[in-house]
Amino acid sequence: MALSLQELVKHYDRPGPRYTGYPMPPVWSDGFPETEVIDALARADQDPGPFSLYAHLPFCKRRCSYCGCNVVVSPSYAPVEGFLQALEAEVDLWAARLPRRRQAIQLHWGGGTPTYLKVPELARTFKLITDRFPLLPNAEVSIEVDPTFLDPDQLPALREMGFNRVSFGVQDLDEGVQELITRGQTWDQTLTTVKQARALGFTGVNLDLVYGLPGQTMATFRHTLESTLELSPDRMAIYGFAYLPSMLAHQRTIPTETLPAPELRLELLLLAVDILEQHGYVAIGMDHFARPDDEMAKAVKDGRLIRNFMGYAVAAGSDLLGFGPSAISNVAGVYSQNEKILTKWERQVQGGHFAIHKGHRLNDDDLMRRWLIHELMGTFELRWDALAARFGVDGPVLFKDALEELRAEEPYGTVQVRPEGVFITALGRRFVRNLVQPFDAYLKQLATTTKFSRTV
Repeated sequence: MALSLQELVKHYDRPGPRYTGYPMPPVWSDGFPETEVIDALARADQDPGPFSLYAHLPFCKRRCSYCGCNVVVSPSYAPVEGFLQALEAEVDLWAARLPRRRQAIQLHWGGGTPTYLKVPELARTFKLITDRFPLLPNAEVSIEVDPTFLDPDQLPALREMGFNRVSFGVQDLDEGVQELITRGQTWDQTLTTVKQARALGFTGVNLDLVYGLPGQTMATFRHTLESTLELSPDRMAIYGFAYLPSMLAHQRTIPTETLPAPELRLELLLLAVDILEQHGYVAIGMDHFARPDDEMAKAVKDGRLIRNFMGYAVAAGSDLLGFGPSAISNVAGVYSQNEKILTKWERQVQGGHFAIHKGHRLNDDDLMRRWLIHELMGTFELRWDALAARFGVDGPVLFKDALEELRAEEPYGTVQVRPEGVFITALGRRFVRNLVQPFDAYLKQLATTTKFSRTV
């Protein structure tokens, strides 16, 4: 029997990780030894494969009230020089430990607002990274761009450097919503920026929307969806607003009465799914959509979709190097996250040390559960023969308790537990964060100490 939205929300609306990695950072240890990272780099240097690279450029001219990123709000441009000097020192640290392995298949810049940097500093940043870690000819080179802070010469310069994919933050086009999230992005800014990117020959133009924002209604979000689809983006990301005022003080300025109720949040998400699929977009994991001819849609069909700390990807290295404050690295089975405070990060890397805030060395069980969770989040199915072939374990025996939990979910129409494996239904894709939780060995110990965003 079909359940109502209210029943589904009541059952599934609870805090939970996004599982860009496993285990997630709340499990990691403070004071993680630098020697662990150095030893991991020695192991990684023996791997002939290319890297994924991420650079966190933290600066913004203003903080949007919905933002959950690690941001340095700086009306003054002066701190950029110190940041770039420290960034070069940090990239040198990584390169010095990797004398035989340098090439990159993936480079992504996030923030902050990467285009806070002017063209000379953008070019300098690109050069200092790619001089040490050259990009392969088929590398995906992407950047996040805020159309409200974009000079006319920046996109042409980025395209000339070699960036081939650009993600534009839109969030929502409604003026009332824009005012509540203190962003002020107009339709003309979005339209002009996308047209410029197309004219410059970016092979991928992505648009990011957020559901669950203050002031959103079904009517306003429908207008946002239909308007953005007029731009024919190659990919769309539909993220749920993570409202965490206890952790993010600036979110307390949002009037709580303007936030959509959990039932409306789910209706907004289902509306987005319905409209995007009507327009021919293919669902990618839990929050992405792509045109059928996009490489990501092809990767889903072929079972090649990858998930890492940058989200879903088509081409990614076996290891990820993260540069800049708060950036995360994943090298040879060792996770590490940089210091989040800009000045602390700068001091450590300028002093010749990796700026480690926390870290974790994955054991065999971590590696197996990470693969399993990402398999379910990427393909929405887990086959026991694939698990046995990769890890040599009997899944139904090892995960007996997890399967009992999932069988209890079957009446909700979200998952099917069969002899050959676990299969998440079309409805269940909207709750995949919940449905992988039974396989998380750390979640119960974190439940009382860690703040996660809500899953609905």
